[in-house]
Amino acid sequence: MPSRPTPLTIIHTEASDAWGGQDIRVFNEALWLRDQGHRVHLFTPAHGELFRRASEAELDCEAIPFVKRKKPVDFARLIRRFRAIRPDVVCTHSSVDSWVGLTAARFCKVPATIRYRHVSTPVRNNFMNRWQYQSLCDHVVTTARTIQDELRSTLGLSLHKVSSIPTGIAVPELPSREQARAELLKRFNLPDNALLIGQVSVLRSWKGQYVLIDAFERLAAELPDAHLLLVGGGPVMGDYSKRARESPFASRILLPGHQEDVWPIYRGLDMAVLASTKNEGIPQAGLQAMFAQCPFVGTAVGGIPEIVDNERTGLLVPPSDPEALAAAIMRVLRDPELGAAMTHNAQAMVREQYSLEQMGQRMEELMQRVVQDAGTRQNNKSCLS
Repeated sequence: MPSRPTPLTIIHTEASDAWGGQDIRVFNEALWLRDQGHRVHLFTPAHGELFRRASEAELDCEAIPFVKRKKPVDFARLIRRFRAIRPDVVCTHSSVDSWVGLTAARFCKVPATIRYRHVSTPVRNNFMNRWQYQSLCDHVVTTARTIQDELRSTLGLSLHKVSSIPTGIAVPELPSREQARAELLKRFNLPDNALLIGQVSVLRSWKGQYVLIDAFERLAAELPDAHLLLVGGGPVMGDYSKRARESPFASRILLPGHQEDVWPIYRGLDMAVLASTKNEGIPQAGLQAMFAQCPFVGTAVGGIPEIVDNERTGLLVPPSDPEALAAAIMRVLRDPELGAAMTHNAQAMVREQYSLEQMGQRMEELMQRVVQDAGTRQNNKSCLS
């Protein structure tokens, strides 16, 4: 029986105060590593959802604001805490906490550092970014191959320096499709023949909900039983509510806000959409829909094409193209055999490649290697001195 890896002391820093895919990844990964016997410590803003959930889960968690104007104060605080905690590895996730966390780790001679890159937003090739990604961190973890390739191309990172480890999903017991659909119809007071099209994601402009509303308006007259659910919360909730109210099909566009448990929603939808226009890694929204056996349409953005093999695991459309998106939705709704085949293939793919366990094991192995490599370098320096 193989022995367990050496327990590590791991610090995560995260400046985000939202609750999207990136924050969920940090939370679930930290819990998984803790459950494997590692000591995990988290630094994040006190007002953020990540801090609240981490505290409730009894993760070691401390509040740091991670805002630009307080960088010197945060830097000094991290130095004190790093010296007390003595981490083996420091992992950083957003811009501000990466600059503060990585420089503090370097100052404290932390053995190893990992800089995560969750989104496909281009990184500029300038001196500061080259310093951070090439020198200030020991390794870079991306959530999609497309992000990995972009960083290697733009910043000249070696293949050994950067890894793609997509976010894995934790899967609960799922209700039957029939039960979940019946509960959704009852909840929203919809008729039995309603067709439920939905997107489940944080309400942000680049998540493409405006494009999805435009697409829905193109097909709504032809599909009088269709209803659109835009599930999620966010600071622009009011903007989306206003756009929905102004639609000629306003009565068929529902915005139920943030939902704590999205699995019954995916399980009950007739089809799920992710209409993002930029920035995506491999989205948990897509993986969850696929595992729930909900036909999925996504845009050719970021890491979405890595999970959507067109016409095999879902349908892929260009971003910001409501006409193409409407056509893809219509195609799935009118061809249930295609939808059934795609959901079968998609669920098998997620089960085989994108579980929380697989993600956790890959991150654990990487951290062990990065820490070991750091020890080897230190030993080599000692021999040369």
